[in-house]
Amino acid sequence: MHSKIIKQLITEFNASTTKKKMLDGERYSKGQNDILKKSLNKYKVYDPKTNNVITKTNENKSDEHLPHCFYPKQVNQKKAYVCGKPITISYSIPVDNEDNENTKATENTAKKITNMVWNTLGPNFEKLIKNRLKEASNKGRAWLHPNYRDGKLVFDKVASEECIPVYDTENQSYLINMLHFYTIQDLNGEEPVDRIYVEVWDDKEVKYYIETKVNNEVVFLEDTTRISGCHWYREIYDEALDNLKSTEKHSWGRVPFIEIENNEEKTTDLEPIKPLIDAYDLINSGFVNTIEDLKEIVWLINGYGAEDLLQLIENLKVNGVARTNDTNGHIDAKLLQIPYEARQALLKGLKELIYEFGRAVDTSNKDLIGQAPSGVSLEFLYTDLDMKADDAIGGLTTALYETLWYVLQDLKMRNKIPENINEFDFKIEFNKSRIFNEVEKVNTINNDTTLSLRRKLEIHPYVDDVETELKRIQEEKAENMKLQSKIFNNSGDFGTHNHDDDDTE
Repeated sequence: MHSKIIKQLITEFNASTTKKKMLDGERYSKGQNDILKKSLNKYKVYDPKTNNVITKTNENKSDEHLPHCFYPKQVNQKKAYVCGKPITISYSIPVDNEDNENTKATENTAKKITNMVWNTLGPNFEKLIKNRLKEASNKGRAWLHPNYRDGKLVFDKVASEECIPVYDTENQSYLINMLHFYTIQDLNGEEPVDRIYVEVWDDKEVKYYIETKVNNEVVFLEDTTRISGCHWYREIYDEALDNLKSTEKHSWGRVPFIEIENNEEKTTDLEPIKPLIDAYDLINSGFVNTIEDLKEIVWLINGYGAEDLLQLIENLKVNGVARTNDTNGHIDAKLLQIPYEARQALLKGLKELIYEFGRAVDTSNKDLIGQAPSGVSLEFLYTDLDMKADDAIGGLTTALYETLWYVLQDLKMRNKIPENINEFDFKIEFNKSRIFNEVEKVNTINNDTTLSLRRKLEIHPYVDDVETELKRIQEEKAENMKLQSKIFNNSGDFGTHNHDDDDTE
């Protein structure tokens, strides 16, 4: 890729609203709302002499800021709802239910392949998926980068604001290039200098570039300190001698970046509710500053000049008293009726809109939650969150199937699985962590006559491992059969008995 194209893409992306929204989402997820950047003790006045608007600061006015963490709560609620319970990824092979031995062997093979996949993904993979879901919620999309480290396949997380995907068409259906750029402080010169490093990936190789000044113009030249070439190297060791025998060059045949979409539009969760949160922050911060400044009292002041007045206000705020030798001076205090109820009504309305347009559940709203909500009311309560979660699950599922493709390529390369296995032979399920009325659900499951025992166990709120529970049920049945047989044998059989009152001849 040409240096000018790299420079243009990075410059345009850094100035784009897309990146701004990504950074906004990241800030608000940490409680760093825009209200913290506002100066609430400043005001603007028109100066007729200069025909300009002048900003002035009132040093006697409070400047308190109250950021409200609605947004991080909603993101964490969505993350827990989608990924709070373990994700199910399992390999399934069609079996012949009439052939018990073949069925058992097939099930064992499926379990073995499933375990190999999970071992390749690693113990922290579900934690990684939760992190990527949070990233996608904050920034509209998230990225995973398959890579090899110490001879093992790993999936690195890459910051979305450092990635510029290049697609084949406007429909963004196929990724043909990825620019991964980041800033590193260069300490080689007399003074530290921040420089942009760029990786340009395609389906066969990666090339490295570094920001450089040539004749006072910023250009991106190939980084000679790093070797451009294939996607990754495979190190082959001699098992007998336990040393490195050779190194193989490999490429994936596709751009090795996996996109996780937050939704179809790739918008952040913050966008629909940011103006509402900003309004809530501003109103509540202004209310606190009003209380702090006036202490609910209005001062009626007579007989003081402008210079005396500033000193008087300071004495009233700090000491609560004022003194003057002027017989014409007069101070009268009036209790200020702050429109508390009107403010509270406005804040309540804003909060309801924040949860409505944020498609989240306000667990602090006791009127909405109730004392013991039924299954129907809980279904209604979780409708919006469920739809938002389904949007995220759609993007996660697509990404997980692509992740499986890389895992299977790794296992096939190591001759662990047959070549004909593909990622769509696996079943992926997200087990949502919904609050429900447990008594209602258990009774519904127990009374249902259409579902199989396995399916009942799969949806039962107290069952974590279906296979273990099925095994326990079988063991209990076998134990009960033995007990019944023992009772039956102790009671005697039902053979022919001679009766004393029978007539004999």
